[in-house]
Amino acid sequence: MKFLNNATLALTPLSPIHIGCGEDFEPTNYVIDDGILYGFDPSRAALPDNLAKRLGELGDKADLLGIQRFFRDNRSHFMPHADTLIPVAAGLAADYEKQVGQVANRESNGNRVFNTLFIERASHTGRQPYIPGSSFKGALRTAMLDGINRGQRVTDRDELRNSSKLEKRLLKGDFSTSPLRLLKPGDFMPAYDVGRQVLYAVNRKKDRVLDQQGQERQPRGIAARKESIVPGQYRALQSQLTAHDLGVLRSDGKSTPAENLRPTDLAKIAGDCNRYHLRRLRADIRQLDQRGMLNPAWKRSIETLLTGELKPLLDSGRAMLIRLGRYGGAESKTLSGDGVAQIKIMEGKGPDGKQRSSFQSTTKTFWLAAENANDQKHLIPFGWALVEIDPQADLPQLRAWCEQQGQARPDMEAVHARFAEAQAAAEAHKVQQRAEQAAAQQAEVARQAAEAERIRRQAGLSHAIREIEAFIEHFAKRAEQLAGRKERPNGADHQKAGALAKTALEASDWTPEEKAAAAEAIETWLPKVVAVDIKDVRKKLKLGMLRGNP
Repeated sequence: MKFLNNATLALTPLSPIHIGCGEDFEPTNYVIDDGILYGFDPSRAALPDNLAKRLGELGDKADLLGIQRFFRDNRSHFMPHADTLIPVAAGLAADYEKQVGQVANRESNGNRVFNTLFIERASHTGRQPYIPGSSFKGALRTAMLDGINRGQRVTDRDELRNSSKLEKRLLKGDFSTSPLRLLKPGDFMPAYDVGRQVLYAVNRKKDRVLDQQGQERQPRGIAARKESIVPGQYRALQSQLTAHDLGVLRSDGKSTPAENLRPTDLAKIAGDCNRYHLRRLRADIRQLDQRGMLNPAWKRSIETLLTGELKPLLDSGRAMLIRLGRYGGAESKTLSGDGVAQIKIMEGKGPDGKQRSSFQSTTKTFWLAAENANDQKHLIPFGWALVEIDPQADLPQLRAWCEQQGQARPDMEAVHARFAEAQAAAEAHKVQQRAEQAAAQQAEVARQAAEAERIRRQAGLSHAIREIEAFIEHFAKRAEQLAGRKERPNGADHQKAGALAKTALEASDWTPEEKAAAAEAIETWLPKVVAVDIKDVRKKLKLGMLRGNP
């Protein structure tokens, strides 16, 4: 019979944690303003017609740099439509302003290399980050394997180069008999609004390497940009861990894990985890400190926690020190002991142009979190976290450290409050814009209908009536143009009235009613446009004769 042992886990990040998800922010779906990244769907923004036209033109030309600059320069139109707001490191915000839409360098063949400015997203669900249970289990797996091996030298060459073969031997079988399949951690989900920040991941050499001028040489390559869970958030994420207890069921070597390897004792698992990770954390702190790279405030605070309030928890197996994510370094994913770890090191191309590599026990570089891409002295290792098992009493020292860390971070409540105001204003503008567009469409429909009716009506009118209506239409527009003017120019408009009267008098195909209508139109509209004596007009233009009066 199977029994289930369940435990609640609470995770407090001790350093930045980045676990990727295969998604990126890029300069066409984010902007940075006042130290905050605004991530958005560009299609949701309501651009003015002139900007929408400009963006279309840049797209037609496939002008990548121009498109990048367009989003930066018009960020106020996109920011209110963001669905993600994340603080960014100060150096990254400054680099965004300087580098977006610029050529990074030119290759020897003249091709331009662009600043893509991609930002790797962290694993997230909805608008919150989380830590996959698989990442946590992977860290446990390495520590448990290390506890089983206990530093014994690996002599089999295949096992050195193929870790799966080594694991199969240590675990006494493959997946079906692996004791790790009895251990099922859930995803670590946010206990509250978990703070994030976009940081640089920079590569730094572990040992000093000098160039010909005696200057320290650093690894080549562009610093990566990572969305990360920030350290100092007290019990920020929670999970459930289930361990299957098979009781006295004996292993058959085919489908049941070996009895002595079954992970039924969480305190023992935590003990393996702490022995494995504490050595690595202290080694990293020592080496980084010797190189003068480690953030001194972070070093002091972590050492104080490890020798203070956290020590009895770690010693008793009530909590685990763990390292998560890609940037924890290969040493945090390999077994301890001389001649055990075999890490493939890429060493560049040889004289024959082929890529060279070697297997060594340690890596040559660190990946570290930085506020500025060129920082050498205030760096923090990625991925460290404390995981408490069934936490009970409060940890005041840890809580105080977390509160101190939080004081240096932006006030996201205030940021979101300002954002909500801008979002409401943008939505109101969007509603107004839609209403104006709808009204304009309705007006256009009405205009087209009126024009169609006018054409239909004119088609049924006589030539004389069409001339009279054209005269009235012209004078109505002129009267509107001259409204409020004191001067009434006398010229072409007077001549038009005379031409209409002359045509009506001389035409043989105009009816008496049409001639009278011409006289009425002249007498009504000419004084509204031209300063005239109406009695004089009647006499000169013979309006009486048009009305049938001799």
